[in-house]
Amino acid sequence: MICSVELPVKYLNYSGFFDFDFIIASTCFKYPEYLEYFMNIQKTEPRFTILDNGAFETGEAVDDDAYIELARKLRPDVLVIPDVYKDNVATGCRAANFIYKWKDNPVEDVDLMGVLQGDSWRVLEAMYNVLYAPVCKYIGLPYATGVDRYQFLKTHPEIENVHILGLPVLTEVYGLIQLPNVISIDSSLPVKCAMDNKLINKVLTSDSYVKPDETDLDTLALSYNLQMFSAVCNGETKITLKE
Repeated sequence: MICSVELPVKYLNYSGFFDFDFIIASTCFKYPEYLEYFMNIQKTEPRFTILDNGAFETGEAVDDDAYIELARKLRPDVLVIPDVYKDNVATGCRAANFIYKWKDNPVEDVDLMGVLQGDSWRVLEAMYNVLYAPVCKYIGLPYATGVDRYQFLKTHPEIENVHILGLPVLTEVYGLIQLPNVISIDSSLPVKCAMDNKLINKVLTSDSYVKPDETDLDTLALSYNLQMFSAVCNGETKITLKE
């Protein structure tokens, strides 16, 4: 399972510690230096990239037309269809409208990722089968659904190319990496722990919130946390609270 971490603008040069870039559209629009960094990366050393709509970070996904134009500039490999945090009905409406626009004005060589929002297996199954399966190569599953992601995805191997959106506790990775349909994950957990001046393998979780303009991180803790997170996601190490 490959991994990525959302970094504050000041610390974008630490992205070499993980496998791919997970770019937040709302941050691109608010912080020009953030967009410039990824534009330069795409020109000089392009690697696998997912462009996210920013709904989790700002409370609302960015405007559809502006989002499509941003995708045209960045040329990501995958674009996350607009969704509404913890609201499957609103997500369905927002996603359907976007898909309609996208079909008329797609960005070449960019695949779509649909996000499953809902608080039950039945709702997630319906969203996948009715809305996303016909048009999306990738499926995103956030942690805020309240559904056990490991059990749900283990029971539904037909849902392929799953991306794990966010990680509240590091140990959840151990189950997810056993599932062949889970291919990638993004998280801000390593940065949150660094903000707390903690090592991720000692605390496993954090309630902190890191903003894009954060400038006061412990860089030693950040480097360690990013490397440890990557190693765990790639199945290269296991941790215990005794370490």
